[in-house]
Amino acid sequence: MTEHNRREEYWKFYDHAVVAETAHLRRTLIRLVREKPCPRSEGSNRGRPPIHSKEKLDFACLWMMADNQTYRKTESDMGEMRIPWDDEPVPDHTTLVRHMQTIPSEWMDEILAETARLCLAEVGGADAPLGADSSGTETTRYEQTERPDRNARDFAEKPQKIYWKYHITAVLGLQIILTAMATPGNVNDINILVPMLDEIRRRGFDFADRLFHADKGYDAEYNYWMIFWTGMIPNIKQRRGATNRATPNRRKAARLFDQDEYRLRALIEGVFGAEESRRHQLHCRFVRTDNRLRFAKGRAIAWNVRALNRFEWANRLKVPIPSYGGQQTHAECA
Repeated sequence: MTEHNRREEYWKFYDHAVVAETAHLRRTLIRLVREKPCPRSEGSNRGRPPIHSKEKLDFACLWMMADNQTYRKTESDMGEMRIPWDDEPVPDHTTLVRHMQTIPSEWMDEILAETARLCLAEVGGADAPLGADSSGTETTRYEQTERPDRNARDFAEKPQKIYWKYHITAVLGLQIILTAMATPGNVNDINILVPMLDEIRRRGFDFADRLFHADKGYDAEYNYWMIFWTGMIPNIKQRRGATNRATPNRRKAARLFDQDEYRLRALIEGVFGAEESRRHQLHCRFVRTDNRLRFAKGRAIAWNVRALNRFEWANRLKVPIPSYGGQQTHAECA
């Protein structure tokens, strides 16, 4: 049996990164909430000084989403953790529930973009392609749906677990998430790519001349137009029976399609596979719709921070960081 081709170099920094992961996650989240404070209107406190600082509560909510913990478990963690706000009392779970509802989605997008910039700076600006995909997210709620009943030989109302979708765009190979969104399970992937690409543009990222891989679920004329408009080259597998085959951007994308390069699209599944391996699949504990929307961004932020930890250890140990689909990067090349 042949040895794993990454074992010799990869595990040199991976073991160190795993040991330091929790401490690195805590330090980085604290730094992010301090460097980029969350903008929100100050509510009335009837003239009394606030008990908890906003930065501490922002950190607590990000920490909770990073490990997909409950509010009560987060309350316990905050009491045992060494953080800069040790002089303040520990927030109870009710305070965290109320504060979670005040976190704006725009701020979480900004934090996610900052983590992506830190990762790209650490790898020295790799030229790997980009990709998009989605995965099902299990929730804790059920709905009544009509399903076949073998005993009655007819349809009967049965409880069925509600699923959402976790959408991401990422730098393939390096597995750096650029944008993330959560939608109900019945939302088609074809309608999500444009707002995610627009978010990449709004955050100032420049991926001109990069390949952008996606499966047939993103085969639409407006998606091709958006990819071309951002300067990237779409490499999307097209459906045979599509009704918009005559549109100009779709024809151009069909001429540029490279089947060999398209195989790299599967690299994005590594993100979902790693997230699902902990509890067999992505699991969202939140009940409120607005918190489920925040869940995707919180998971993506935590993913990038953990990836940043691995990149930093690789550079400390002078181990090349593999960028599949592009050139290998190294700290000395930055």
